[in-house]
Amino acid sequence: MDFEVKDTGAVAVLTLPVNLSRHYAETLKIYLRRALDRTGRLIVDCEQVTAVDPDCVKILCAAYRLSRTKHKDFVVAGPSPDLFLRAAKDSYAPCAGCGIETDEGCVWRMR
Repeated sequence: MDFEVKDTGAVAVLTLPVNLSRHYAETLKIYLRRALDRTGRLIVDCEQVTAVDPDCVKILCAAYRLSRTKHKDFVVAGPSPDLFLRAAKDSYAPCAGCGIETDEGCVWRMR
């Protein structure tokens, strides 16, 4: 399965593919940007994700930070964030340097 978007105008749901590999990084960035431009609430459905590349975690974190500056809701739905935190640890210390972990809460740790 590839990305799937359901957009009602007020809320968009972005369903992520099973294997969120590096191959999907640019596509993920495009989908997230479009959704944040068009809606006030973005739900990222990670229910089916079984593998995630650290680059995709960085993109999701950047989208979350962008949502905060635009005063939009960014919600991660699905299984435990452990998979994403492990991928973050593979590339950098999780929640290191973005500033949100102390100010408003990390998108992965808030769940």
